[in-house]
Amino acid sequence: MAPTELVLGTGRGIAAFMVAACFACSADAATRFVDAGLATGANNGSSWADAYQGPAAVATALLASVSGDQIWVKAGVYKPTTTTSRTIFHTLKSGVAVYGGFAGSETTLAERNIGVNVTTLTGDLSGNDAGTVATMGDNSHHVVVGSSVLNTAILDGFTIVGGYANGSSASNYDKGGGILILTSGNPTVRNCKFVGNRCTFGGGAGYIYQAQATFTDCEFTDNVGGSYGGAFDTNATTVTWDRCTFTNNQAARAGAIESYGSSQTRIYNCVFRLNRATSASSGGALWVGTTSTVTVRDSTFNQNSTTATTGGGFYNTSGTSTISNCIFWGNFGSGSITTNNQITAAGGTNTVSYSIVQNGATGTGNLSTDPLFVSASAGDLRVQATSPAIDAGSVSMIPAGITLDRDGKPRRIDIAAVPDTGAGTAPIVDIGAYEVQPPPPPPCPPDLNDDGLVNGIDLTEILSAWGTAGADITGDGTTDGIDLSAVLAAWGTC
Repeated sequence: MAPTELVLGTGRGIAAFMVAACFACSADAATRFVDAGLATGANNGSSWADAYQGPAAVATALLASVSGDQIWVKAGVYKPTTTTSRTIFHTLKSGVAVYGGFAGSETTLAERNIGVNVTTLTGDLSGNDAGTVATMGDNSHHVVVGSSVLNTAILDGFTIVGGYANGSSASNYDKGGGILILTSGNPTVRNCKFVGNRCTFGGGAGYIYQAQATFTDCEFTDNVGGSYGGAFDTNATTVTWDRCTFTNNQAARAGAIESYGSSQTRIYNCVFRLNRATSASSGGALWVGTTSTVTVRDSTFNQNSTTATTGGGFYNTSGTSTISNCIFWGNFGSGSITTNNQITAAGGTNTVSYSIVQNGATGTGNLSTDPLFVSASAGDLRVQATSPAIDAGSVSMIPAGITLDRDGKPRRIDIAAVPDTGAGTAPIVDIGAYEVQPPPPPPCPPDLNDDGLVNGIDLTEILSAWGTAGADITGDGTTDGIDLSAVLAAWGTC
């Protein structure tokens, strides 16, 4: 990466920002509704019936929004513009939260379902992408821009696809196909998927320079980063990724993340799998350089690779890295799985502790035994019930405020059948991105209301359903004395 970076280019992107700022002076905070497929109503965003319409409706809502607004977006595909201009983007604003995942009838944010109601922001302006770079030459250079915003600029519940930054370096149009963050920007990105974005310089999914960002519960898949950072290229930044997954991203020097220019890079509860670097002195998952500080906790690295002989997983050239409670297994370079293809120090300093590293690593509490993934070939990097990772991490190495694993389940769960081999006060954290959870309690049929107790409430249900099938515990089709006896026999804690 070149040591000198440039700011976002002038032109229509800056003009749109200035217009948006003007609108913000006079509008009132509100919930603004967006529905690309709507063909009736006032098209003013005031309700689902009068939602902003058309493929550029998210951009319209952003232009009209002011600090304090929420933008609710119905499932569909949205472009930054209906023109063919590649230099117009979805530009985030401080104080404005943009939420995808709605069916178009919700009255509360909690009702949305982002898994079912897929909401896509795309750079494919012509709608002709066919999954190859040959059809992306007319796409937006960035799908989203998060420069010069506070952490109150929120993007939540979207799939970001089709950004292609192959333009002028002077305007940063060769960086950050999915998202570009410059000039002290600090957006908050949650529950988003960045898929198939590309650039020619660095950061297929995102490029971040002299800025900050937080990504939580996000996925970065099949992004191509040109020279630097298949998923992300960072320079002089402070960025946190928590509960994120990086899969099958590719660039010359860093398959997933490049941490450059004294960046402060924080990676918690993340999974890196099948990321690839394709040059000498490269890192299959991470590349660290120029005095960056990288903190990796409770994460799993598997089957990342480089065409070089070392650095398949983690490659540190001149930075300072601390790695704890992590699994590095099956990462390789030039087809070989060696110690230096898990974690490599090539001029930088790596401190590794309480981690499982294939072929071993110097440091306190490290193991070299098979972590026993559920199915590495299928991409399930949770561990089996007999894994040495269980209760083997260090409690003190968990970052402050981190309480959930990659699945969003509680950390520090004690598995009684497994001896504690880690460090700290029990319960001891597991090694890797996933915390093994205790088995569910055995079923208790007499507990008719599932409150964990068999008491008068359950007895009342039996009596109320007497002679019907309404509270049949035994499965004979009738609520009768046999069911009553079952309740009385199980009385108390179930």
